[in-house]
Amino acid sequence: MERRKFPWLAALVMGFSTTTTVAATETLIPRSMAGDKGRYYLLEAVARGSIVRTLHKRVGVDSVGYTRAEVDCSTKRMRELGYSETAPEDIRETPTKWFDLVPGSSKSDLATFVCRR
Repeated sequence: MERRKFPWLAALVMGFSTTTTVAATETLIPRSMAGDKGRYYLLEAVARGSIVRTLHKRVGVDSVGYTRAEVDCSTKRMRELGYSETAPEDIRETPTKWFDLVPGSSKSDLATFVCRR
């Protein structure tokens, strides 16, 4: 699989007044800490202002899961919108409350990846 660098990542936190949609065809999300046997891939990122709506997948040892989330790049907070183990189309959105990220967690790494300058 070809890895691509996306120049749009640098622009995500610059405060767009319109929506910017970027499909990231299974881009590996770098992990900051070892130990998780899963691999995380960014499938989609949509930026509206400082909020980035994401779709990512985790490929584990014995399962695959898809999560839709929102990251507020200005506050470094996140909320999960939904999860499915079958397909992204099967995600039923039930948003959580906004929460702080734990450094080194997969969610923190996702936020760092989509919010980096």
